Amino acid sequence: MDISAQTDNETTYDIIEDGRDTIVIEGLVVAAEIGVLDSEKGRTQGLRFDVEIRTVPGYRKIVAETGSYVSYADTVFFIQDKVAKGGHVELVEEWAEAVAAFALQNPLADYVTVKVTKPEIFEDAAGVGIRISRKRRA
Repeated sequence: MDISAQTDNETTYDIIEDGRDTIVIEGLVVAAEIGVLDSEKGRTQGLRFDVEIRTVPGYRKIVAETGSYVSYADTVFFIQDKVAKGGHVELVEEWAEAVAAFALQNPLADYVTVKVTKPEIFEDAAGVGIRISRKRRA
């Protein structure tokens, strides 16, 4: 899709869409009950989420024509709501799978990468966890 864009100096450029956009959530930190060790049970610890949601081809045209879009806020609220409902989760893998499944419910999203890390586990590491990638069935 060709897009005309104007800058502050009123110069017009033609921009060609590459087909897909990526919606990004970086560094969302929540306090959750997580872990398999006895020392991790009955308390919360920080979880950091980094999420990339790739859109379907022609996404910008769909947004312009229909007003439908992939909302990063929906994914943030999903994570925050899941934490608020409480309950202990043993593995970061469970969190990653839940976030990926939620993001792919949007028909305009076709691929997602979710990284979930526990930043407080090792003093010498910024975080430990998992990164998964999932895509919508063809």
